[in-house]
Amino acid sequence: MMQSMRVRNDRERKRVAIQLRDWSEWCRQVVRGVQRFAHERPAWHLYVDATAHGRPSRVLGSDIALDGIVTGVLDDVRAWRQMVGRGRTKVVAFTAAVPTRLSSLPRVRVDDAKVAAAIGRHLLAGGFRRLAYCSSTLAGMDDARLRGMCDFADAHDVPCDAFSRAASHTTGIHMPTLTRWVKKLPKPVGIATWNMAVARMVVEACNRAGLQVPEQVAVVAWDDDPMLAETLEPTLSAVVLPAEQLGYEAARRLDHLMTDPAAPTAPTVIEPSGVLRIRQSSDVSTLENRDVHLAMQYIREHGTEPLKVSHVAKALGISRRKLEQNFARVTGHTPHGAIVRVRLDRAKQLLLETDWTLERIADRCGMGTAQSLRRLMSQDERMTPAEYRRRFAT
Repeated sequence: MMQSMRVRNDRERKRVAIQLRDWSEWCRQVVRGVQRFAHERPAWHLYVDATAHGRPSRVLGSDIALDGIVTGVLDDVRAWRQMVGRGRTKVVAFTAAVPTRLSSLPRVRVDDAKVAAAIGRHLLAGGFRRLAYCSSTLAGMDDARLRGMCDFADAHDVPCDAFSRAASHTTGIHMPTLTRWVKKLPKPVGIATWNMAVARMVVEACNRAGLQVPEQVAVVAWDDDPMLAETLEPTLSAVVLPAEQLGYEAARRLDHLMTDPAAPTAPTVIEPSGVLRIRQSSDVSTLENRDVHLAMQYIREHGTEPLKVSHVAKALGISRRKLEQNFARVTGHTPHGAIVRVRLDRAKQLLLETDWTLERIADRCGMGTAQSLRRLMSQDERMTPAEYRRRFAT
């Protein structure tokens, strides 16, 4: 009797692997998301593998009969197509860059168009009228992050250059090639990068080319890793992505696929929170139109206080009229709009990271009342603060 129960339990157990490219903070958060879902499924048994070779891992794939794999590594297209074709092991991808020959693979991704818009707005507000994107993806990849940046640039009528690992070297980004690319870009330029590791390489390329960051080149990474971001000089600006939610939704998608192999294969798209951590690599206070950029810096530092445009002008020693004229010319919006944006960004961060009441958040962000917070959030995000918290908080 006990033996038959063990056999039945063994048959019911789902062996699921999480395959990562490395052990970065981004990948660790994805693992936490998968684990959180797995805790709701006692029959799941998890295996984790971090490799850069891009193949279904031998450790996971040969000795262990896997029911499913959640993967962010798809470089070896042939091996993955063979595994998917056999049908025994279900696969869900969570990477933003997918080989075109695996485009039908079920996957979960962040809405990278909205992330690109957050990065692009930040760079445009800093006075950059040329954008660029630097990737570590190989040829034959559909890179949603690149598409997002190019679409944003087209919508705002600014040029956007691109650099990819495929144009550089087959085993990684070739630093001399990257250095030449950065050096040739018209300046000033704002560069968005595939991730924090690529951002660090771009900063190093700028150092080798004798370029100043952020005076000539501003750098923003696509996903934040505070430890890596703050162990470099200058520290690196980055977007906060919902990596844990991505892992959770990928696991849920895999669970559905293992239960119903005929489930739809259209990508599951997760909305980003829009939070961007601004650090030295895109702090534009020393660029041309210095008064405007100093005003931006002052607003970022004091925006959650009872701040008015007249206070900013006084702090800079210029007239309010001149500040507003120059601000609109360089950034395309008003100083008051910049103050509101700082307050909204801080409110979003507090909604995600605390369980504070709306009244307390509104007070800490300089909005005054919860009613003002609700109104501004509804205008900006088309959702209430409570809806924003439910959707994006983990």
